[in-house]
Amino acid sequence: MKISDAVFDFEQVYRDNYIKVCYFIYRIATDWSLAEDIAQDAFVKAYKNIDSLRDGLKISAWLNKIAYNLYLDFKKKKTSYYPPIDDNLTAELVDLEITPFKKIEQNIMSECVHNKILLIPESYRVPLLLDMYGYNNKEIANISCCSLENAKIRLHRARIKMKEIMSKDCVFYYDERSILC
Repeated sequence: MKISDAVFDFEQVYRDNYIKVCYFIYRIATDWSLAEDIAQDAFVKAYKNIDSLRDGLKISAWLNKIAYNLYLDFKKKKTSYYPPIDDNLTAELVDLEITPFKKIEQNIMSECVHNKILLIPESYRVPLLLDMYGYNNKEIANISCCSLENAKIRLHRARIKMKEIMSKDCVFYYDERSILC
């Protein structure tokens, strides 16, 4: 059975995955407006090619693969994707249970980790980000267009590099709530 044979709400897929795809590309490209543009194009391409989605494939993995391939195409051309808007724009996830102090603390930690991830070469950064988003090794290999073994090696090396960078530049501790800070 193809996915198009079932009742399929693409608008819901868009709402559920748009920000995730944007963040995935942003973490690679480090340009929010570029990430938004690529995400938009990825959803248009996905909508046009919905029949190619296999039943057993995760929709989020499929969308990230499309977006990553569009990013690689953009990188090959090395031209402006669209005129830049404002690179400082960032989307924020709303969490009503987080106090302002916790939110500030999380933002500082998140920014620190994000800046350290940028120090890792892109060939290692992509598998690490996909792993952080919860993809398994097979999905990482599929999205990264490499073999399963190569994906595992890249992920392992990325973790080692990240650990080295974080141990040199960051100080972590557990607070009174037993949360890593």
